[in-house]
Amino acid sequence: MEERKARAKSAVALGMICALTAAFWQLARTGSVDQGLEAGGMVFVAVVSLAFIVLTYVGSD
Repeated sequence: MEERKARAKSAVALGMICALTAAFWQLARTGSVDQGLEAGGMVFVAVVSLAFIVLTYVGSD
């Protein structure tokens, strides 16, 4: 169970890193904070969802 918690924490951390990268990239490119937050939010949801789907698939063995 502890291994699953560690993997979940890693998935959320990876999602946050990707979201911040996307948000700052969009902010630097457009200069719009709203577009940066929108891009960061979408990337966060996508990465964390994909990570949990993969973790569920791998953990089902």
